[in-house]
Amino acid sequence: MPATVKDWIDAFLEYGINEKNWSTETRRAYENDLHQFADHLMQEFEIQYGSELVQIQAIHFRSFTADLMKRNENISVARKMSALRTFFKYLKRKGVVDRNWLALIPSPKIDQKLPVFFKIEEILELLRAPDCSNWTGLRDRALIEVMYGCGLRVSEVAGLKRGALESKSGWVRIMGKGRKERWLPVPELALNAIAEYLEARPEPQDPEWVFLGYRGTPLTERGIALILARQLMKAATLSPEWIDRNRQISPHALRHSFATHLLSAGADLRSIQELLGHSRLSTTQRYTHLNLGEIQDSYLRAHPLSKK
Repeated sequence: MPATVKDWIDAFLEYGINEKNWSTETRRAYENDLHQFADHLMQEFEIQYGSELVQIQAIHFRSFTADLMKRNENISVARKMSALRTFFKYLKRKGVVDRNWLALIPSPKIDQKLPVFFKIEEILELLRAPDCSNWTGLRDRALIEVMYGCGLRVSEVAGLKRGALESKSGWVRIMGKGRKERWLPVPELALNAIAEYLEARPEPQDPEWVFLGYRGTPLTERGIALILARQLMKAATLSPEWIDRNRQISPHALRHSFATHLLSAGADLRSIQELLGHSRLSTTQRYTHLNLGEIQDSYLRAHPLSKK
């Protein structure tokens, strides 16, 4: 059985991959946070990676939290403390520690930010932006159509393969977070855009991947972010009255727009939860706070003091 700090961190990461089906990104985040804590123990208290975990007490967690607060934003501190809580719950279940000192350490309060999303008019202008006289422009349009039409995460669209699209007509099979599979309907416009792009692109060495860069390799998440930023600037030039070019927009905004527009059109939260692949309904419920324009319209129509 593992005994040292290093051994138990390695065992915990292996447990996350094999039993909890963590993604590579989740594992990397846990690994970085736990090793940062272990480095702090070594530098401030001379507790080595080879030391036993029973040496760790509440004072060590308080010191680590104080050090993080000096250098990080609250959201980063809260994530690292959450990683430690999960790790020590695992250790308690294994009988390695008998007390979870983290219960005495409060996490910093995080201001909840509403998701950024596009208006429908902005989506239409964004779809007009790519130059479809070449295959990269056709790719960019298809990329936007799929991300908005299916509400995919950036990692999901980067990993999209043709087999996932062709196994069932009009649907796409997605392997989401935690390796959870879900099926999503694909709008006809998105299917047509993909077909037009695939026909126009040069024959790659590995034709199984859907979205490729100009070198023929699969697009990365960073590559997708750069494409969206470039097309957003074009759309802002075409229609400055619709799109604010100074807004900080991430590729996730298309996923937020997908959910927000479905909710505006009357889709129920439970269906949206399934489409997005959220484990908890509470994660989906944040989209109920976004329809401020409709709330204002309802107020102006109904409240006596809003009328002249």
